[in-house]
Amino acid sequence: MKLRFMQNVPLQEALTAMNEGFQDYAVNIQMDMEAFIQTLASKKLSPEYSFVAYDDDRPVGIILNSIQQIDGKKTSYNGGTAVHPDYRSKGVGRELIQKSVDLFNEKGVEVSTLEAISDNDGAIRLYERFGYKVCDRLSTLRMKFESTESSCTVHHVSIIEWKALGVEEEPVPWQNKVPFVDGREIYVIKEGEEAVGYAVLSKQPNKIMTLFQLQALDGFGHYDALLSALETHFAGWRVAAFNVPHQHPIYERYQSRENEPVIEQVWMKKEFNHG
Repeated sequence: MKLRFMQNVPLQEALTAMNEGFQDYAVNIQMDMEAFIQTLASKKLSPEYSFVAYDDDRPVGIILNSIQQIDGKKTSYNGGTAVHPDYRSKGVGRELIQKSVDLFNEKGVEVSTLEAISDNDGAIRLYERFGYKVCDRLSTLRMKFESTESSCTVHHVSIIEWKALGVEEEPVPWQNKVPFVDGREIYVIKEGEEAVGYAVLSKQPNKIMTLFQLQALDGFGHYDALLSALETHFAGWRVAAFNVPHQHPIYERYQSRENEPVIEQVWMKKEFNHG
């Protein structure tokens, strides 16, 4: 078994490793080349930090990684580890993770993060052996927004206007953070003239949206008011609230609405000590 940097292998072979490794995954993520390139770009997944495993000339596993400055820390992200079913339980996944952790250490990464399907016990145990710990659970929930009373208003803003709010940390997983949301739109929620929260979402045809964040600003704790404002502004829209952390106050608010659970994941982190 040999591991090669993804930047040194044909992209088609990396895609083959990805699709064959995820062929029986709980979520259908089979991709063509265009979708694969788009995923690498939108999630900032880098061939420079990713690896493909080979049995002779056959690609049989892959790990997609990124390293970025996030919330003030040098952070790595595992955007997918996939091993062909015929090569599981043979140490391929372990080698991919070990190689990645060694690289993260070499690059001075402070924290590494990933998500895993919550009932994938084997993968979770493997990550735990490398020092990753479950820091929260994540749910994706489907619901339909209905108009309700709200004292707040919703306003579409640019990324520059959002940055002017002074948001220092986004308490959500990698895929939900503003820089990594493909086709994102940002909305500021105001009470009178004061900005009290914001939402990050992407829209699909036929009044369907994916909601990545609903956050309060400056200690504004009335998440019911934020959610009601968004429901009223987007009344009639079908919504997938994606990767909602259970420890986040918005999770309880979503649970108070009629919803359909889609999938549950665990959010895992590993801290590096370079002292």
